[in-house]
Amino acid sequence: MAIAREELIAWATRNGWKLDRWGHLKKEFDNGTHRLKLSRIAVRHELATPFGWARVSSGYYKNLQLTADDQLAGMTR
Repeated sequence: MAIAREELIAWATRNGWKLDRWGHLKKEFDNGTHRLKLSRIAVRHELATPFGWARVSSGYYKNLQLTADDQLAGMTR
């Protein structure tokens, strides 16, 4: 079952992610700053490095889903 962009934003804000001024979702973790970069058809999970943002995983909205324990599934590495 696919997830809509609005559903992804609602899930992320419920779990502590915050929208920045460019429309990306950001969250601080012990290992650094992570962001979910949203496009029209896909989302990318990126990690901040001293050299810029590095892609950790990505996925099309049509492949993403929320599991029973409220986790995001369907992103590939």
